[in-house]
Amino acid sequence: MDELDPRRGISWQTVRFMIGEVQYGGRVTDDYDKRLLNTYAKQWFGEGMFAEKFEFAKGYKIPKCRTLADFR
Repeated sequence: MDELDPRRGISWQTVRFMIGEVQYGGRVTDDYDKRLLNTYAKQWFGEGMFAEKFEFAKGYKIPKCRTLADFR
């Protein structure tokens, strides 16, 4: 992400695939659980996640940091 070309933007389809099928999805064995995981990925991972009022769940927001050091 640090080397992302801002003119091209983020390929959200790729991000969702990496999360839903590769990183976590590869460990999910139940078809319904995999469908649920991919549904969450489609709902949460997109441009909308950067909106001020975005929350994964009530009270669970993304920290507003520009660097890893800021996050830590």
